[in-house]
Amino acid sequence: MLFTTTPVLHRVMTANASPRVTLVVGMVLGSTLLALVIYHVRTDELLLHSVSFAGSVIAIGISTMRMINTRTLAGSEARRQIWGMVRFGAVIFNLGYWLWLVDVWMCSYLKSIRQAVGLPLAFFLELHGWWHICTGIGAYIFIAVIDHLVSGDDHKDIPESLAWPAPWAAQSIFSGKGSDKKQA
Repeated sequence: MLFTTTPVLHRVMTANASPRVTLVVGMVLGSTLLALVIYHVRTDELLLHSVSFAGSVIAIGISTMRMINTRTLAGSEARRQIWGMVRFGAVIFNLGYWLWLVDVWMCSYLKSIRQAVGLPLAFFLELHGWWHICTGIGAYIFIAVIDHLVSGDDHKDIPESLAWPAPWAAQSIFSGKGSDKKQA
């Protein structure tokens, strides 16, 4: 989890920074990550790991919101689409995190249920696997959107430049599609 959020956190923290600041922030984040991983591996302590992850996600979320508001035009189609992708990414990422927590808390119970129901139904109860899928999709969307926001001014056709499910999210209920009909 921390190996996913740390590079994204670095990207949002250094979006307009000089090469020197980018290097220093990278070294600080890398050192912090290394210390957290060593501590977690040696102690098998989960609270600091989870709090660090949550703090990274919150910092990434706040920074992403600021970037969207400063780098896109208010009311533009691009802003609406980007917000749709970011909302979907946040929802799917957090769903993955909650599936992981349930898996940690109920591992032995879920294992016995999987053994009782057998394949193919047991596949749906592999919450640790779903955690990887959901957080991977959410992380991809955030990485791709942030990369797009910091690397260029033209936000036209952003959904088409990204892989699924980002284009779908840009046109879905997450972007406010469908709510326009109710307002008309």
